Amino acid sequence: MSGFQAPSQDEFHEYAGLTSKQAGHLADIQSYSSHHCRKDDDLDGLLLPLRLLVPATADYFSGKLAQCHRGMGVIEDKIHRTGSDYATADHQAMTDLHSIYPGAISHFPNIGSLPGASRAANFTDEAVSLKEPANAAEVTGKNIHHQLMMLGLKSELKTADKVFKFFTGQSLIELLLKPLTGDYGRLMALHDAYDTVGEAVYTVAGTLRKGSWALGSEWKGQTGTAFDSYLFRWTMGIGGVGDAAKTVATAYKDAYDVVIVLVHQALRKLEDLIQQEIEQLAKQGAEMLAGDAAIEAVGLGPEDPLADVGAGLYSAYKLYEMYKTISKIITIINVIEGIYKAIEAAIKGIESTVKKVTEALNSPMPTVDSLIDDVERRGFEFEKSGGWSATAGAARIGMLPAA
Repeated sequence: MSGFQAPSQDEFHEYAGLTSKQAGHLADIQSYSSHHCRKDDDLDGLLLPLRLLVPATADYFSGKLAQCHRGMGVIEDKIHRTGSDYATADHQAMTDLHSIYPGAISHFPNIGSLPGASRAANFTDEAVSLKEPANAAEVTGKNIHHQLMMLGLKSELKTADKVFKFFTGQSLIELLLKPLTGDYGRLMALHDAYDTVGEAVYTVAGTLRKGSWALGSEWKGQTGTAFDSYLFRWTMGIGGVGDAAKTVATAYKDAYDVVIVLVHQALRKLEDLIQQEIEQLAKQGAEMLAGDAAIEAVGLGPEDPLADVGAGLYSAYKLYEMYKTISKIITIINVIEGIYKAIEAAIKGIESTVKKVTEALNSPMPTVDSLIDDVERRGFEFEKSGGWSATAGAARIGMLPAA
């Protein structure tokens, strides 16, 4: 068989062992993702729209990681069968191997024929790091929660709330404080979780790519080319899962950076509003009640006509003053609600990005020439190098073979 060369049995076994270890890593990543990327119990107020998105996105990644995990078993089985076939009879193996590997991608080159293909390629497993995400209850979340709690405890707000509700039918607490409930630190925790998943998946893709390169460099002929093509789809598809996780992580981080500024801006407005207009409204409400009582006492009771006239004039004046204060409060509420709408827009930005990722972006698929170029210029874990676009690369998920 002219031009034919196969790896040794030891190399087949080493590669099979490497894929088994990647299966273990992927199982750990899936478990990590299912735990840390699903937490939604503290997404209240303006964060409430994420209650459905967070678990749905986690399920999507869990499914893709499970597919990759199953794929490692499929690859390991194929490699064991391949090694066994070659050990039995090289020539007879050709027929069986054509049924094991799908047809090669058109014009796919044989890795073994590339100059220096085996350079730096090996079967060494690379450690996967799954660090704990930032505690959502720490620092930022605690600070916002504490400020809201202190604002809600102010007696002026409680008194003014009753007056405001009497005039408008709406609650100041419901309008101003309730939208800000929820742990905004959760956004950063979700960023950390998805960023960790992305890095870990990149490591698996790079390790598998490195091992495939090492095996492919010793494997020449049609079957070797078919193997290279098949593993090209797996390594690029797994890398696409990493890209998707990185893209989602960036969406949470971008939203967090915007939202935190807006939340603190809203808190400052609330603090000023409570210290000025709301405190004034509470004082006016108390004065009106006290004034009515005093007039009735001087006029010898509510049945006294003079007391009725005096109370009416006094109340009309106080009502007018309260009306002016309430008008100011409503104007400021409109400003604060504008901030809340900006927060809602930032949250919708997360939803939009996640939707694009989970629907697999319609970007052009990478070619084998681009893979060879990336490996030669950036190494086997080229996704971790600067300049790689995770947003565009997420479309590679579509390259994953069935498993």
